[in-house]
Amino acid sequence: MAVGRAEGSAAKPSRRQREAARAAVRADRETITGRYHAREPVSRIAADYGVSPTWLRNQLDTWGVPRRPAHEPETQRRPTAHVFKGRAAQPRTHAQVRAARADFLRDRTHVTARYEAGTSATRLAREYRVSLAWLTDTLDNWCVPRRTRP
Repeated sequence: MAVGRAEGSAAKPSRRQREAARAAVRADRETITGRYHAREPVSRIAADYGVSPTWLRNQLDTWGVPRRPAHEPETQRRPTAHVFKGRAAQPRTHAQVRAARADFLRDRTHVTARYEAGTSATRLAREYRVSLAWLTDTLDNWCVPRRTRP
């Protein structure tokens, strides 16, 4: 339905092309408002008609179409719980972090034996609930030879 530019053309459209594209938008008012109400992005609708998104937003305002809330895309996102493999994304207190690190340091011989036997640093960090960066720094301080990635 693009009226403005020719396909693949990067040149600025002429005044006649812009006016033709804008006339096509005004003629398709119902279709455009329907697409906007169906949550289609203004930028996509504008690209289909060969007009700028700013001009199309202004036209929607002129037609009295209420704007969607700015925060609306945030409601369409997945919750962050999937990142944490079933655990709730709760920040830990400093005391909890210190306790987890103390457990790790207390099990030094067990940890180094498991790491040298092939357990990944990432797995150890998850089990002891410490950050991977802190764990690898600690292994370096203990002079445990680091493995390369397989």
